[in-house]
Amino acid sequence: MANKERSTQMEKVDQNVPNITTTSSTVPVNNVKKSTKKRMRCCSPKCRKTLVFFLAVLLVTLGLLMIFTWRSTYNYIIKSELSLENENTQQFQYWKETPIPMFLEVYLFNWTNAAEFEEGKPWTTKPEFKELGPYTFSEHHSRVNISFNDNNTVSFNTIRTWHFVPEKTNGSLDDNITTLNTVALTVGNMVRNRMSLIRKAVGFLFEEKRINLTVTHTAREFLFDGYNDTLLNILRKIELKDFNIPYDKFGWFYSRNGSSSYDGNYTMNTGADDIQKLGIVTRWNQSPKVPEYPSYCGMVNGTTGELWYPVKDSKNVSLFISDTCSSLTLSANGSYTAFGLEGNSYVHTDRLFDNGTKYPEMSCFSPGERMPSGVRNVSQCKFGAPAFMSMPHFYTADPSYRDAVKGMHPDPNKHNFLMAIEPNTGLPLKVHASLQVSLYLRNIDGIKLFSNVNSTMMPVLWFKQYAAITENLADLAKTLVILPAIGNYTGFGFIGIGGLLLFIGSFITVRNVWRGTEDEEPLTQDHV
Repeated sequence: MANKERSTQMEKVDQNVPNITTTSSTVPVNNVKKSTKKRMRCCSPKCRKTLVFFLAVLLVTLGLLMIFTWRSTYNYIIKSELSLENENTQQFQYWKETPIPMFLEVYLFNWTNAAEFEEGKPWTTKPEFKELGPYTFSEHHSRVNISFNDNNTVSFNTIRTWHFVPEKTNGSLDDNITTLNTVALTVGNMVRNRMSLIRKAVGFLFEEKRINLTVTHTAREFLFDGYNDTLLNILRKIELKDFNIPYDKFGWFYSRNGSSSYDGNYTMNTGADDIQKLGIVTRWNQSPKVPEYPSYCGMVNGTTGELWYPVKDSKNVSLFISDTCSSLTLSANGSYTAFGLEGNSYVHTDRLFDNGTKYPEMSCFSPGERMPSGVRNVSQCKFGAPAFMSMPHFYTADPSYRDAVKGMHPDPNKHNFLMAIEPNTGLPLKVHASLQVSLYLRNIDGIKLFSNVNSTMMPVLWFKQYAAITENLADLAKTLVILPAIGNYTGFGFIGIGGLLLFIGSFITVRNVWRGTEDEEPLTQDHV
């Protein structure tokens, strides 16, 4: 009876004691097994193989896509950064107010033996000239009257402002200069082919007012200030139709400083539809042609010289110059480097001012009387003055021009016309634009002042406009310039890394050395 009662009490105790073995061996082990299985699925050899080969293929694909599409992507970036689509772009701000320092150097030719050429007497010697200067001015350009058109063009006027820079000047603006009487020569040229009665009337006027073959004034008067001229005042009072000269003084740059109208109205491409059209002038003074020259020579083309399309491998570039009422074409010649940016160098050749003598297609620049090669008649562009453009000191022109006078010393390094342009962005790296103005003096029947003179191209002045990119602008441009290399190198880098992963994955697969968590001993109850 006692034994039976002890057995019953032990059963009750057993029922009250928790099943420690079952609880501790079942719940934790199940959780660990689930965690282990998850790790085994993520780090298994199959999983690692898939991941490696997927990354390899992805990188190779991205690399190929970048290489084959980067050029179009780069072109889009270039178009976005360089075109003048609207007034909110950085390019527009740079174009509206030229950000780089520019300078204008003017050299005046002083006629040193002018006293030997008496009125009406045959010439017994050659005119002799001495170059004075440079008279240097800082130059700034700003665009006004800006109007965007529907055909991806923009119309505008340019204000050019000059300030004298004495520290860069050799001499003084008060230097006296003796040169041809430009106003008298202009009037004589206008009546040269008129009836004899008109020529005699002009000759009488010259004698009555004691008009001389030469004039002497200061450099400042010949340049920006202008000087009062007796003959000019008379012609303005008479108001003859053929003598429409809109100025009360004469000076080669008179009334030009700060003028928004002198250079005329331009219409040019914005590059919004085609970046290769950026900056190309389509109209000047609302016309696609100029009346001064016929045929091809009268076409308005080229850029203004400050905004360029990506020239890349262009063999020639053209500029439309209002001073010549025509375009000037430069030819590729080597390279130029500034602050680590390499550009294409374009220079003038003997074709620049040829008149058909060497290059038949240039004959339209010499309507009427044919002159020896090397000068361009711009008289219709200069109110009838017998003015001709050439390179300074008649460099690259026919030798007869230099032989007719004394004092000409052409220098290829000093008297050239050069532009350096970064080929991918069209950014000008250097501008070195030199031009000379000469007056053609010749015998005019009926006018004593111009009788017995030898037909001579008389140099008056030459000028050089120069500018160079600043280091800050060069640094900004370098980002755009190196973008193609960045894209290509990144693409090849992706391909290289992807190829390396493919090689490693293939090698491990062939050698069957993939290892994973299956090789580890699984957890069981015996390990708890």
